[in-house]
Amino acid sequence: MDKLSFVHKIFTKKTQDYSFSIAFFAIFSIFIFFAIRPSLTTAFSLKKEEEELKVINAQYDKQVNNVLFIQSFLEKNRDSLYLLEEGIPGTPQINKVIDDIKKISDAYSLSLKKAGMGEVNLSHSPGDRKLQTLKLTMEGTSSFENVMKFVEALFQQRRLKSIQKMVISKEAIGTESARLKINLELLGYYQ
Repeated sequence: MDKLSFVHKIFTKKTQDYSFSIAFFAIFSIFIFFAIRPSLTTAFSLKKEEEELKVINAQYDKQVNNVLFIQSFLEKNRDSLYLLEEGIPGTPQINKVIDDIKKISDAYSLSLKKAGMGEVNLSHSPGDRKLQTLKLTMEGTSSFENVMKFVEALFQQRRLKSIQKMVISKEAIGTESARLKINLELLGYYQ
């Protein structure tokens, strides 16, 4: 009877309710661990990835706006782009630089006594658009007013040039016309 009373105690209403509740919580815990937990982990990782993609999207939008701004600027200034090519040409164009300087030195009575040129790099790759320089040195004589007009005319030319060094001194031999000795170092630019 002992066995029968034991079986009888197991199958009571109260025991069945507790057994059902325990089985329900065990199955529910397993369900949460294997079904809901991965879904929640995926949801949180997707939320983090969404925030990262929003930041990347904002950066891309900024770059696209920059490209659109540059494109509209180029469209608006298309007719003036040749000035940029004339200001900083793709090749040294040494003869053009010398010719330009000669024309304005003749126009403003600057007598050139010496002219020299530094090294010129002619071997650069087409994809390398780095700014190159062309160094010119000149020595001449003229009045102070003509030297100032020469410098002003030099800067009004389309070809970009800068004066690296300019020394104005009295000539060793005194003259009545107050001519001055001028030493110039110019830099011309090209790509």
